[in-house]
Amino acid sequence: MQIQYQFRKNDEYFTPSYAVYPIMKRLKAGATVWCPFDKKESEYVRLLSRHGFTVVYGHIQTGQDFFNTAVPDCDYIVSNPPYSLKSEVIKRLYEIGKPFAMLVNFQGIFDSRERFRMFKENRVEMLWLSPRVNYLTGNGELPQRAPFQSGYLCSGICESQLEFEYLDIQS
Repeated sequence: MQIQYQFRKNDEYFTPSYAVYPIMKRLKAGATVWCPFDKKESEYVRLLSRHGFTVVYGHIQTGQDFFNTAVPDCDYIVSNPPYSLKSEVIKRLYEIGKPFAMLVNFQGIFDSRERFRMFKENRVEMLWLSPRVNYLTGNGELPQRAPFQSGYLCSGICESQLEFEYLDIQS
């Protein structure tokens, strides 16, 4: 795929630890997880590693472009992808064919004709989270309450196509 990821200001919001646990408990223990939009400080990398998963990670700022990087040997692909490339990321994930879970803004997720087609033709699962995820900014501070509902868009992860999970924001 020839998309060259362009780093954009609104693409870099960090996942708090409490939003990692709901997806982590749906992964097989000891599995290898690729986190293609993460650095070593990422809560995905830290928590998954701490809980016995093998984690391979990469980030555009450290030279790993998700669209032009060879897929490592892994069981799952889990991350918080760049907001501006949601459709392109989902397309590549379906092309890769591995189970995946991406923490995304659910607002308008079915509005794109291309995404709608992909979801109609492929297994799609949604893990709805409550309350809303408050993402961290680049300086590690919590922003004001997120103006949108997030959850995990998955394939091959959840038992049901629609699942719900309360977040333990104390984690």
